[in-house]
Amino acid sequence: MSETLWYVGGIVFVALGIGISIGLHELGHLWPAKTFGVKVPTYAIGFGPTLFKFQRGETTYAIKLIPLGGYITMIGMYPPGKKPLKSKSGFFADMILSARNAHSEHVTEADKNRMFYQLPVWKRMIIMFGGPFMNLVLGTLLMVAVLVGIGTQQQSNAIAEVSPCVMVNPTVQKECTSADAKSPALIAGLQAQDRIEAINGIKFENWNTVSQELTVGKPASLQILRDGSPVQIEITPVAALRATTDSNGQVVVNEKGEPVLKERAVLGIIFDVERKPETVTAALAKSAWGVGQVGQMILTLPQQLTDVAISTFTGQERNPNGAVSVVGIAQISGTVASAEAVDFVDKLATGLLILASLNFALFGFNMLPLLPLDGGHIAGGVYESLKRAAFKLLRKPAPGPADTALLMPVTWVVFIVLMAMSALLILADLVNPISI
Repeated sequence: MSETLWYVGGIVFVALGIGISIGLHELGHLWPAKTFGVKVPTYAIGFGPTLFKFQRGETTYAIKLIPLGGYITMIGMYPPGKKPLKSKSGFFADMILSARNAHSEHVTEADKNRMFYQLPVWKRMIIMFGGPFMNLVLGTLLMVAVLVGIGTQQQSNAIAEVSPCVMVNPTVQKECTSADAKSPALIAGLQAQDRIEAINGIKFENWNTVSQELTVGKPASLQILRDGSPVQIEITPVAALRATTDSNGQVVVNEKGEPVLKERAVLGIIFDVERKPETVTAALAKSAWGVGQVGQMILTLPQQLTDVAISTFTGQERNPNGAVSVVGIAQISGTVASAEAVDFVDKLATGLLILASLNFALFGFNMLPLLPLDGGHIAGGVYESLKRAAFKLLRKPAPGPADTALLMPVTWVVFIVLMAMSALLILADLVNPISI
């Protein structure tokens, strides 16, 4: 019963986080739109039937049934056409006309100068960038809160175990044999729970900072803290193959997920891990890396969707690093939350990191230069700015606003593709979820 409650709690946690992320995204559009005087009739989280709504001033705030996004409506999203369209001029023409007339029922005589398209280009671009920017900021804040505020499990300077021997290649040998020599740590008298404060006078920050002080066959001086008292120990390292680590003490793996081995000087000790806070600089760097990973995922999305479709309809195991829907995100959160081997702090940290990654994904996808995504409207603003600059250079009269309503047929194609992609991922997460 407890495991089920934790699982449900993990799903609720990430669901609330997604709702807040969507709400802040739309707030990033709403606030500058109202600041610049645009009339905003609706602010909504979700799509479909309305579950809850209330009115504040001229805006209706609503929460809807399907939590797959959100939106705000702004009057005058598209400029009026330069040429009037005939009433029965075709499907695409009707689509364009409908886009121009959308939300016209909210326009009063006093709103004639409060249209979105009437704003200067830079103000329109700020409004459209506001949503993705909120996700970028929220994702970064969550990343900093976890890495700096909570910390991560990192290799410490405390010795968890003293090995009785040194296995030359641990990938082919799991236990000591009578042919193996005693480990330098055992010979020198190191003990579990000893803390290595320095090696040859170099302060211990992580193993990489001091391992370069070790030379095979050359005695080294260890400053140890044992039961609160300093102890000096002389030790002579030996050569063996060991996994390499990065600057944070994390094991480096190859493309197959296997540790990268390298011959180096070893002592025959296994370090403990402790939760340590990272620096703000490191947290910001990892946030930038997370955004970069989203960009890489977008570039490989067609292949990932193909792999998801194949695994879903053939029953093959899915790539644990592949694309998932909000359903898959909730499943992962629930699985981590219900894991007995994971303590509460790690569950909380993992949940917050999931939400940080989600916000980076929302930022990345919304910045794609395709309508109806925010990036499509921003691209329209860039095109209009370039066109205005060109007309000014050619001494021509300033052109009107970019008529992105003419791209409505393409917009609908993109919308259908996005919905199909979402449907495929949701189906995959329901019938063939990722195993973690």
